[in-house]
Amino acid sequence: MTNNSSLEANIAAAKTAVHEMIKSWNHWKNAHDERAKFECIASYAAAFTSCKVYIENYLKRLYPNEKRMPIKIAQDIRNIVNDMDRIEKVNDNMLQKAIRDIEQLSRDAA
Repeated sequence: MTNNSSLEANIAAAKTAVHEMIKSWNHWKNAHDERAKFECIASYAAAFTSCKVYIENYLKRLYPNEKRMPIKIAQDIRNIVNDMDRIEKVNDNMLQKAIRDIEQLSRDAA
């Protein structure tokens, strides 16, 4: 796998994780008992963590020296994390925005 395809795979995986977050959030929103809600939150948290790991992998490949990371990239990262931060504040539009922010990160880093 070339470095470029590896970078693209990390971005694709991050977006897939956000799609899993969307699915978990929708299940959480529609769950009727506490056990089901707990499982949805756990699934959401796992997908959120996966998304962060893939973005970190992406950034480590592009910017092995964090001090050389452009300010715009750091802002993109803050936007992504803020969009996905807490399930109580999340809605479909914010998660779709997270996907767009991941795509923006990819464009800004290119």
